[in-house]
Amino acid sequence: MRATLSSLLTGVLLTVAVVVVIGVSSALDLEIEPYALAGVLAGGIVALIPDRSAWSRLAAFAIGFVAVWIGFVLRAALLPDTEGGRAAGAVVTLLICLVAVALGRSRLPLSAMLLGVALFSAAYEAAFVANEPEVASTSLDAATALIFAVAVGFAVAVVASGRRVPAESREAATDDAPGVPLRSTRPRRRELTDTAATNTEVTR
Repeated sequence: MRATLSSLLTGVLLTVAVVVVIGVSSALDLEIEPYALAGVLAGGIVALIPDRSAWSRLAAFAIGFVAVWIGFVLRAALLPDTEGGRAAGAVVTLLICLVAVALGRSRLPLSAMLLGVALFSAAYEAAFVANEPEVASTSLDAATALIFAVAVGFAVAVVASGRRVPAESREAATDDAPGVPLRSTRPRRRELTDTAATNTEVTR
């Protein structure tokens, strides 16, 4: 029941965060509205992935994000605007991710890394195709908007899903913790042994 309520609370807060990001962007003319939903929810997913530490997940997400960014730059600068060029860009992107996973020795979750690839690729592909020569400026605008939305979603999900350890659990953990001496049972055993020996002598 607690897990369900926590999930519902996280979902509600992420929904509110999306609305707030869109409202703030519209009021300040930040042009983040097209990226608000995808960015906030992606940040929430990174926070909720039950794998490695939060910093490891963020680092993996950032690597995937930058890897696909490099893929777009290569497509604009070196690769032809064909199916083969798109495929080559995708291969380069995924190879960067795999190399990062290998160098990280399982400290960087692949799931968060692939999420970064999928987010930037899906959010920026249409803008890239529409104005490929301006990839330097348009990709920077898209990346800035996405990073802001992802940061909001990540922060909201971390706060919403935070759990406190109940007092009973803390006490149990303290009793079982290394370095905490447990009450010895040797005196009690010796007392029982002496009592048994006394009873035997009385019986004799």
